[in-house]
Amino acid sequence: MLFSHSWFCDGHQWPQVDAVVNAGFRVLNLDNRGHGHSGPHRRRYAVWDMADDLVAVLDDAHVDQAVLVGLSVGGFAAIRAALRHPGRVRALVLADTAASAQGWPGKLKADALGPVWLTPARKVVLPQLVKTLFGPTARGQQPRLIDEWRQRFLTQDARSMMAALRAIVTRDDVTDRLHEITVPTQVIVGEEDHDPGVMASISLSARIPGAHLIALPDTGHLSALEQPAAFGDPLLDFLRAHDGHTL
Repeated sequence: MLFSHSWFCDGHQWPQVDAVVNAGFRVLNLDNRGHGHSGPHRRRYAVWDMADDLVAVLDDAHVDQAVLVGLSVGGFAAIRAALRHPGRVRALVLADTAASAQGWPGKLKADALGPVWLTPARKVVLPQLVKTLFGPTARGQQPRLIDEWRQRFLTQDARSMMAALRAIVTRDDVTDRLHEITVPTQVIVGEEDHDPGVMASISLSARIPGAHLIALPDTGHLSALEQPAAFGDPLLDFLRAHDGHTL
């Protein structure tokens, strides 16, 4: 399995890793380019480059095929990896992500966030970032989780985060190609996720042949963090149902 996380996060976004390892699966937990231990990456790139990154990690680990688990921009990359490198993908878990291009509200929000985040005044817009990435239930009921990740957001390299934001808001629309994905696919979304939103996940599950949709109540965009067990239980069920003997 190869995990690919959301914008402004890193491999700590996946509390499910230990359970997956204990279930007998080999796990590759990637820090996407510019995030976490992958270090600064400030040059312009596209989500298709992130898809190639996933395959490069598989190459480096001498893995022919893997189950790709992607949340948000990690899902953008996983979808494109399945389209560009179909022979390398055994199955997909797509969480809080979309195949469509960025809508105008998101682009306007990015235009407002970007210039400020590159200055010492970034703490002024930090609450908006937290509101975008965490749902209202988590913000109201999990203060320790929010405080931990608020600090993690601030430690990420600012210019690298803006390079990632450019990739997110300039991504192309691959909705019309989703029928090309024929591997087992599970779609997970938090019902409080408004970016990219529940409708985007419904579209994914409707257009990818055989895909199954799971909606998690009281959960926002970072569903794997907000509801670790509610996310992890169906993830393990999916893996066990589609293990290496049947994929």
